[in-house]
Amino acid sequence: MINLLLQSQPSPPARRLVLRMGLLVLMVLAGTVTVQAQAIDSTQVARYQLAEAYLRAAQFDRAISLLEDLYAANPQTHAFYEKLREAYEQVKRYDDALALIDARLALQPAQPALLAEKGRLRYLKDDEAGADEAWQEALQVAPGNANAYLVVYRALMQLRLFEKAIYVLEQGRMALDNTDVFQTDLAYLYGLNGQYEEAMDEYLNLLLRNDKQLGFVQSRLSRYIEQEEALRASIFVAERGVRRDPLNRTIRELLSWLYLEAGQYREALDANRAIDRLEQEQGRVLFTFAQQASDAGAYDVALSAYEEIRQRYPDAGTAPEALRGIGEMEERWAEKSAERAFDDQANRVSAPHYEKALDVYQAFLQQYPNHPFFPYVLQHIGHLQQDVFFNLGEAEGSLREVVQRFPNSDAAAQAEYDLGSIAMMRNDLETARLTFSRLEERLRTGDFAELARYELAMMHFYQGEFDAAQTLVEAMKENTSADVANDAIELKVLLLENKGPDSLNLPLRRFAEAHLLHRQRRTDAALEVLDGLLETYGTHPLADDARFYRARWLKERGRTTEALASLLEFPLIHPQSFLADKALFEAGEIQASLLDDKEGAIKTFTRLLTEYPGSLLVSDARARIRTLRGDGV
Repeated sequence: MINLLLQSQPSPPARRLVLRMGLLVLMVLAGTVTVQAQAIDSTQVARYQLAEAYLRAAQFDRAISLLEDLYAANPQTHAFYEKLREAYEQVKRYDDALALIDARLALQPAQPALLAEKGRLRYLKDDEAGADEAWQEALQVAPGNANAYLVVYRALMQLRLFEKAIYVLEQGRMALDNTDVFQTDLAYLYGLNGQYEEAMDEYLNLLLRNDKQLGFVQSRLSRYIEQEEALRASIFVAERGVRRDPLNRTIRELLSWLYLEAGQYREALDANRAIDRLEQEQGRVLFTFAQQASDAGAYDVALSAYEEIRQRYPDAGTAPEALRGIGEMEERWAEKSAERAFDDQANRVSAPHYEKALDVYQAFLQQYPNHPFFPYVLQHIGHLQQDVFFNLGEAEGSLREVVQRFPNSDAAAQAEYDLGSIAMMRNDLETARLTFSRLEERLRTGDFAELARYELAMMHFYQGEFDAAQTLVEAMKENTSADVANDAIELKVLLLENKGPDSLNLPLRRFAEAHLLHRQRRTDAALEVLDGLLETYGTHPLADDARFYRARWLKERGRTTEALASLLEFPLIHPQSFLADKALFEAGEIQASLLDDKEGAIKTFTRLLTEYPGSLLVSDARARIRTLRGDGV
């Protein structure tokens, strides 16, 4: 009963707002309100509203004069009393506010809420001894009432007297002989006061009483566990809780979450392994954890989790998903480490993670030919063959099988899109156009339909048909949550800003030619076109786009030093370009990820913050600086 009372109590400001709104609503709807036999007429309502307007305009003297008259006429009306007391407090007329409370107490003695408020006002006028006396009296008049401790606690919280608030609630527990009362309030206070172990003890006790509060506890903890000391203390207490109650799943789940927050992925794996076994989950808990570890970049731990599912539960429903998960995890691992199957001279080199992913996917097809994931795995194989191993013939075979055998699946839509890309890479632009047109006509709506429309616009762009390209991208939906929509917006801006200087649009045609060559993996030829474009049209509005993409493509070709130099000088050449902040961000990424130059990367990201404070990349730059410094700045 007490716990329900704690959870339902509104804060003092909220309570005042509710009372005030209720009063005004009654006045407006009923015309009059009777409060203890004294009527409030419409004139008083109007004067009250005028007083509120004066307060909002900071005309305190006028407001107070009106409110004093209203209170004198109706001293029992709580809204008049409350508003006048607030007005006195705003202008620091604490003695007048205290006199109001004393008058109220004369009529209603032994009111803990009034005494708590009296203590707060005394504290504001620097009478700490008097404040303590009022708060103590508030507790003594109702020693067995939880509300008495709550109203004093809230008064102390308004004054940010956390230690006193803790003491009051702890005394309340003793007086009420109930260790469960004030649980969430004390946990919150302990956290604010840096008593992290005590806070965690309260949260664990809350979970022991109600395991459905796990989300609430995680939300509360997330406010301060970014501090290393708080996270360490929370883990210590949670580990102790698991030892004390090893069969409690909720506490183990909380401990696993804390391990993940701390980057202790092996320990998190152990926690989830225990949950999976204790609850006989047949690998389901491990599978969810493996996905979390993979998302966090802990690929070796994710691999261990997936492999344990395969070994321990080979006949469970999670086993095929675990095998597929291994393939996807290996793909992510390869992308994260910038793995390539060919070097800068187009020689085949080892790509262990991509190769493992391909082997895993092929094993899936052999072991689970009737599994619902079969078409998606087959499509992934085609994607790897196309974009990683550059084997367009095998890729086309895999993708056509998906389209033919599973025509109504999302995997078929992706495969059909990939087939259009293959045709474009082979410079068979007419086949590419037909493929994308058929896909768009068949689907009409959805992500792949939008992708097909964008590719049709790009087909026109590559062939110098700029008006047709512009018409298509302008008709696309601007759903900025989708990458394709952002790409469409960029193409639209490019076309609007860079046509001319004559009807032939020669600079834009050269730029489109370079993009098609790059799309076809003829990057060296694309770089030659951009170099020629910049040499001939160095002052054209398109020059910043050309320089930016030139730097990107230099990076792709392994010419890292040249790419970095180009990106760093970009803002000096084009300080007003919308690409300037992107150039600095990419330069910082090269320094941090490819050159292992942390100091240089921090300097570059800081330059972005200084030179382009309004950039959308500011938050990302700050995050990268914090990561590179290894601190919580």
